[in-house]
Amino acid sequence: MRALLTSWLWLLRRGRSGLIALLLGVALFELIQPVAIASLGNLTRLDALLTLVPKSFYALMNVTPDFLQAAGLAGYLALGFTHPVYHLLSSATVIWFAGRVLAGEMERGTIQLALSRPVSRPGLYLARVLGLLAVTLAVAVVGPLGMIAGILLANPDGSVVFARFLPTALASALLIWAVGGIALLSSAAADRMGQAVGWVIAALVVSYVIDYFAAIWPALQPLEPLSIFDYYDPGVALSAGTLPSANIVVLATVGLIGTLAGLLVFTRRDLPV
Repeated sequence: MRALLTSWLWLLRRGRSGLIALLLGVALFELIQPVAIASLGNLTRLDALLTLVPKSFYALMNVTPDFLQAAGLAGYLALGFTHPVYHLLSSATVIWFAGRVLAGEMERGTIQLALSRPVSRPGLYLARVLGLLAVTLAVAVVGPLGMIAGILLANPDGSVVFARFLPTALASALLIWAVGGIALLSSAAADRMGQAVGWVIAALVVSYVIDYFAAIWPALQPLEPLSIFDYYDPGVALSAGTLPSANIVVLATVGLIGTLAGLLVFTRRDLPV
């Protein structure tokens, strides 16, 4: 148990510079969302602009004009958690971590050094899972904290219940956990970090494209449930304070299946020397 804890702490310390930089990027991006909304003044001005926005924009942000008008400030703030930049930053954080701690170590040859300590392969993998959970929690928390700071700084028109940032953080954590599970599986199977990252990015791009085009192209609608982004709805979490149970179950299961599959692959494969 001590060796497991030591390995977990070593992973976090070794990657702290890159991790802190990515977390700051997430927090700063969310901080500017309420500042940008406040710069536009009264929300009724934003409502007037909705009629000019193409349908593809709403599909990109996974919202509808009716939802934004009904949810008010909370609806507009939730766009910060469905924006492609947020997906890029949050996903990059867990993909970078997962790729670095398995495939990256195999590429550098340091995985043998880690296994020379009194820890088994499953124990070493478990340390990586614990690290991924810590990174997932950090990414999910810094986003809402950054947005709250932006609200206090800019005081945009409208009201939002701060307690509802908790289910919003949970929604983000579930999506990030699902991405992290896929990333761990890829990292366990790959020999190089670039290879592992490439596999995950390809899977996420396909998933995102399905979710995006299903909203504007009826032919793809039957495939929409296959996308993990279909089960991510921070708008409902921030405006109503609830999360659909199906979203929780599916995203948690995807992350768990990816993690367990990665364990199976890592414990059975031949490691590079």
